[in-house]
Amino acid sequence: MWSVAKGAYVSDVDIELSKDLESLRIDRHIVEDLSSVMPGRRRKMIDRIEEHARKNMLSVVPLLVRYYNHDNPKVRSKVRSSLARLAGSEDGEQALIECMFSRNPRIANTAATILEEKNYSSMEFLSIFRQTESLVSQARKAEVFSQDIEELVSDSVETYKEGRFDQGISDIVMARDILDERLEWHSHLRSYIKDVLRLTPVLSRSGVQVDSIQDSIRNLASALPEREYAEARNLLELRRQETRLWKQLWSLEEYVSKRVTQKPAVDAVPLQDSDRQLIESFVAMARKVQGLIQDGAAPEALRTVGDFVRIDVSANYLAGDGVRLGEEDDAARQTIWTVGLGLLKLIAPVIPNVAEEFYQQYYRDREGSASIHSVSWPKQVAALDAAA
Repeated sequence: MWSVAKGAYVSDVDIELSKDLESLRIDRHIVEDLSSVMPGRRRKMIDRIEEHARKNMLSVVPLLVRYYNHDNPKVRSKVRSSLARLAGSEDGEQALIECMFSRNPRIANTAATILEEKNYSSMEFLSIFRQTESLVSQARKAEVFSQDIEELVSDSVETYKEGRFDQGISDIVMARDILDERLEWHSHLRSYIKDVLRLTPVLSRSGVQVDSIQDSIRNLASALPEREYAEARNLLELRRQETRLWKQLWSLEEYVSKRVTQKPAVDAVPLQDSDRQLIESFVAMARKVQGLIQDGAAPEALRTVGDFVRIDVSANYLAGDGVRLGEEDDAARQTIWTVGLGLLKLIAPVIPNVAEEFYQQYYRDREGSASIHSVSWPKQVAALDAAA
């Protein structure tokens, strides 16, 4: 039976392998059956593997990865052929990526090697992931606060699994470096505390009042496990909000681009009440966000943008007026284009990489400007803002 160890990130493949009985049965017979001299027996095992994969891909793919480099050429050949077929599907590919984070080194290393050949930057990510997990383990033993780092590690893995390899690597490097500095600081402070406590008898004999010194040092030592490192919280929260907002914007811009294939003509038709209300809500939200940015509250600014996308755009406007986009309603097209482009313009000062990525993918060909930083604010937004 497989066991699942708790780390900064627990892989779904480990969870499935630990509880999926059919995979355990296959594991007991896979080598014997695939190395058989009887073609029918080999074929029957492959059919059994691929049939079960349709029910539970996350338990089958890591099993094949485990035998990917088996010494027996018959086993190795059949396993690789089967894995290639399964990994050709979206679910199979995601399961293969998930294998990178298995607690089983053979599965993780092999999966990373396979993915590296597909330009996934998997070896680099896995190396940094393991370094960070080792630091998390050290932090737990030393009672150094690491919950925020563990959350960032999980977010980094999810970002990587979405195919945003550079961003995933950047995030996990940040997690590693911050925790490494935190552990080093903690070690130095611990040494300092021990030195001071060791010297207090000498100071006492010299006539120095040491009771207050000892009390302060002991209070500091007892408070260390409770410290949450507020100086890093803002940076980490900004990165987490960026990741969440990326997902929301991707979903919105995909939805819009499929329904608005060319830039709508501004003022071509009068807007309906719901259209005007959404643009007015955007302008009000944008003013609030710009104020938060000026006050240095970037994470709160991104959270405000995310709430607007989730509530005002998706839950309110698109839920009620989204059908108009499918009916090629010019007013609805103007509105959603204006808001979609305005959102990218708004977040560009805080997360320029995300704003530029979506602009280049969804707007540049139709807007004409080379960058989100050079494109003008949508006319309707600028007009309302000026009037206000």
